[in-house]
Amino acid sequence: MTEYQNTRRQPARKTEKPMTRRERRRLLRLTVSGVLLVLVVAVKLLMPDVMGQYREKILHLMGENTDFVAAFSAVGRAFSGQGGIRDTLEDAYVAVFGEKEPQEAAAPAQTEAQIFSGVYGPENLPEEVKLEQQVLGFAYGAPLQGTVTSGFGYRIHPISQTDLFHYGVDLDAPEGSAIHAFARGTVAVVGQSSTLGNYVTVDHPGGFSTLYAHCRSVTASAGQTVRQGDLLAEVGQTGSATGPHLHFELHRGREYINPIYYVA
Repeated sequence: MTEYQNTRRQPARKTEKPMTRRERRRLLRLTVSGVLLVLVVAVKLLMPDVMGQYREKILHLMGENTDFVAAFSAVGRAFSGQGGIRDTLEDAYVAVFGEKEPQEAAAPAQTEAQIFSGVYGPENLPEEVKLEQQVLGFAYGAPLQGTVTSGFGYRIHPISQTDLFHYGVDLDAPEGSAIHAFARGTVAVVGQSSTLGNYVTVDHPGGFSTLYAHCRSVTASAGQTVRQGDLLAEVGQTGSATGPHLHFELHRGREYINPIYYVA
């Protein structure tokens, strides 16, 4: 069916049915969520430390499962004339607040952790591993500027060629590059092992700690107080390594946390 019957006669204009009270309420909730999203983006860009402190409360207000991309795509279709108001409201409402009734055939949406680390179920994820992003509560920064060559999660180990869980991320950098403290804290251990090579660990506030491995040399000393960005070591390839890089881990107590959120 074409948009025009001929070049002279204009098509009959569709008239939208007036919005119901329920639809108006959905639109209001979508608008509030959109305003919150804009505020979160602004705070994230301008005041990252504040964002870290209040992230959990903001996520609670907005809903952690909210698909804002789908929501604003629906609104965009309405403004471009590709969809009616009623259809747009339905799409946006579902994107922001979920399906009105459970649908058995619907596949679960991927979480941010699954996108970064692969899809793991409880049955094959190590007990001490946390994929979800954690609120640190202090300022932090990447220990070096390098490309992530191996992420957090299961992988084929480059030396043993077996499927093993990788408890940190590998950052590629030239040999001798400076490795900086991820955040303020106290140097806990300076050591050497056949697997990690030369390594150093730093304790941070809130029970968090970081590990820096395969170093060519470690310049920090155990017991030393460091600030974010202070020099700790140099990139190397000691221990089980196939080339110069930094193996970086983030812990909270006995738990391993995915570092990709904080270094990428």
